[in-house]
Amino acid sequence: MPITPGIWVADSSEYRPDRYYRYAELTELIHRWVSENSDIASIESIGKSYEGRDIWALTLTDPATGAPDDKPAFYVDANIHAGEVSGCATILWMLNYIFTNKISDPKIARILKETTLYVIPAISVDGMDMLLRGDIDRVRSSVRPFPEDKQQDGIVAGDVDGDGTVLQMRIKDPAGPWKKSALDPRIMTKRLPDDLDGEYYFILPEGTIQNWDGGAVNLAPALMGLDSNRNFPDEWGPHFQQPGAGAYPLSEPEAKAIAEFLINHKNIHGTQHFHTYSAAILRPPTRIPTSDLPQLDQQIFKMIGQMGTDETGYPAIGIFDDFAYNKKVPIKGGLIDWAYEQIGIIPFATELWSLTKKAGIEVPNFIEFFRDRSDEVDVKMLQTLDEGVGGEGFRDWTPFTHPQLGEVEIGGWLHMYTWQNPAGPWMEEMTSSNAKFLFRHMLVAPNLEYREAKAEALGGGLYRVTALVQNSGFLPTYISEQAKKVGVGKPVRIEIAGEGIEIITGEAESELGHLSGRVNQYGGMFFGGGYPLDSRAIKEWVVKAPNGGSVTITAGTPKAGKITTEVAL
Repeated sequence: MPITPGIWVADSSEYRPDRYYRYAELTELIHRWVSENSDIASIESIGKSYEGRDIWALTLTDPATGAPDDKPAFYVDANIHAGEVSGCATILWMLNYIFTNKISDPKIARILKETTLYVIPAISVDGMDMLLRGDIDRVRSSVRPFPEDKQQDGIVAGDVDGDGTVLQMRIKDPAGPWKKSALDPRIMTKRLPDDLDGEYYFILPEGTIQNWDGGAVNLAPALMGLDSNRNFPDEWGPHFQQPGAGAYPLSEPEAKAIAEFLINHKNIHGTQHFHTYSAAILRPPTRIPTSDLPQLDQQIFKMIGQMGTDETGYPAIGIFDDFAYNKKVPIKGGLIDWAYEQIGIIPFATELWSLTKKAGIEVPNFIEFFRDRSDEVDVKMLQTLDEGVGGEGFRDWTPFTHPQLGEVEIGGWLHMYTWQNPAGPWMEEMTSSNAKFLFRHMLVAPNLEYREAKAEALGGGLYRVTALVQNSGFLPTYISEQAKKVGVGKPVRIEIAGEGIEIITGEAESELGHLSGRVNQYGGMFFGGGYPLDSRAIKEWVVKAPNGGSVTITAGTPKAGKITTEVAL
């Protein structure tokens, strides 16, 4: 069955939950939303892509309850990998829900009241736009040529038959290692070692061969070989150690813009980064087992991850534990490792979508499964496409006369809308469930409040002022043991000020220390014991105010926000 090129790509900026958006339509859509919801939203460009497109960032909060920087904040982004457009679609579903339900949904109202949300719908906007236009079949991140400036020799992927898609080519040859599956002739399966009499094929990407001598057909290295998710300054390694890493840490404008945004917004406690595919919620680290993390941090990842599983059905797993390509050669320069290890954030990266999951197939091992899957698996996935979206996503093998190879057949999987992202009719079940996890994740922030703030007259114009500060949130004010270790999980500071007052005892500004969150209570029960109540701290001053008046007390720390109260004398 033929594939309809661009069938799931929006042709306007009108919001539809079953469409993917090119850069121009995306830009128009989010700017319109911000204009219509200026009471809670603003938008800015945080940098330019390689081709000069703005990378947009939205800020959402209720300004009546405080400035964005004075609240604990959550951050979400998508499309650091250009073709993983499911992430942008999930963010758009989330934004549409927030803007539509900012008053009617108590959870959304609370999020906007207590926290700040930073949203970057798409990072690798150049490559994303190129893919959604159908100009090429795959781009990892940026469209800047790397590591070579010019296309290297070999077969270069491209649309040779002019149908608007880039698929695969099969060439009949008695030496070929592939054959048609007995279960479905559309599927190509491995030729067995003792298969000698039959019809066999070579399989190549659809494309043309640059500087071919008529012999071997090599796969040309990708011209656009950058991976922005290997460009961050966490155990960064050069390209010969870590493919796609870039020339040096943060060499790419897209990665640099994200890094600077995260560093400059010190109130961010948690992040969510959307990728595809596998239907799994990933947590750092990539280089060591989860069991090597501090016990508190393990508990935080476990409990937040479980919320994700409850909402999406996706397992929450450690990258090193269950998602490593090769444990002996761990990934270098990744964003979520850098966010956790160096800037004290609790990050998750969700691998959205799974055609196998949609087809009801269990995946026991996320990496090995796709390397050596059975014909039965492919048959179930084809049946799912046939029954669910009329076969869109797989093209029957069609004869074609190739300008260099002669008679070939072109067909196979449309990678972009089968493996990498869902077809339009399947999008909302994925986007809505993952957005609902985000809403729950946003509310785990530390939440400072005054349990008590009072003044007692002592006579002679003297007053004893007392403030009892409580963290009623899930996370501690320092966020994690790792954040405390690297010095970004700062102690809570408190200060007192007032016109015409003199501080007799106590300091105008001092530390209250770190305040635990609810998660600190869950370290493991033991018989006959309990836990300390260390989520609160008290501060007392004696002030002289002959004319009475009031004092203002302010307490806070960057990742837990800032609270202010006024006490009458």
